[in-house]
Amino acid sequence: MIIAQLRIGLAVIAAAALPPLAACANAPELDCNQIAEKAKEISQRETLKILSIANVRETSRTDAETRCTGEATFAESDPAPVYLRLYEENGNTMVAYQVTPFP
Repeated sequence: MIIAQLRIGLAVIAAAALPPLAACANAPELDCNQIAEKAKEISQRETLKILSIANVRETSRTDAETRCTGEATFAESDPAPVYLRLYEENGNTMVAYQVTPFP
């Protein structure tokens, strides 16, 4: 699922299932650096590519999801905060990232 929205010239919302993690009941135990790497991989298939994510830190964690933030460097845009989310949906482990906080 990919949804784009306008926010001061830069906005991305992307989520992708992680097949290797889909059966992993403890997937939310991944750390934020691992989640950031997955987001970076996902972005390579998108128009707005993430080159790197620095200063990654966890903002919240429950049994159902993990949320993190970091500073993303994009291929063709200025650096911006990025918000990361790892969660389960319909039996799949999902990684999502966007440049606005998740609700």
